[in-house]
Amino acid sequence: MSTERDAVEDLFRRIAACEPRAVELHCAAFRSAGVKYAHEGDLLSGDGAARYGGRWNPQGVGAIYASLDPVTAVKESYQDFLEYGFAGATIRPRVFVGLKVDLKCVLDLTQPRIRRALGYTISDLVTEDWRAIQAAGEESWTQAIGRGATAARFEALLAPSARNRTGKILVAFPSNLRTAHAVRVMAADELPRHPA
Repeated sequence: MSTERDAVEDLFRRIAACEPRAVELHCAAFRSAGVKYAHEGDLLSGDGAARYGGRWNPQGVGAIYASLDPVTAVKESYQDFLEYGFAGATIRPRVFVGLKVDLKCVLDLTQPRIRRALGYTISDLVTEDWRAIQAAGEESWTQAIGRGATAARFEALLAPSARNRTGKILVAFPSNLRTAHAVRVMAADELPRHPA
């Protein structure tokens, strides 16, 4: 058995051991999506994240990404533009929505004691180049944390934003949500009509 596999299994055990420290989260959250995907089913499916992967989920694991404040949501949505500038690039239209969140079992990585239990610092979590690691055919440590949280049946994780130093992001796992209304779109009837 490889050392890396042992390390991942150990990480999963430490994540599962955090279950008694899970927090509830009852709040509004903010999500930005391209117009094509700005429909209730798409916004809450987690399918896009499962298809492409993200900082907190490897490919194949569904995840709904949102932020706890609107500034962080914008910075997360336009991260490549903000980082690289893309002079002259087309900025595609997006739809900004509010989500009502009612979660009972959240792994809160913004708490120092949880990060210590898992063996990570904030810097470890927000600076890891998960895209390069995934492109090399590997799973990043932040993706492993998301996969471990899913396996431990956490409904979501709360994490520091990699794009806004004071911001927090929410990553909900649709397969683990305990109720049908744990995460729902506010004013869903006002969303654009689905292109289909």
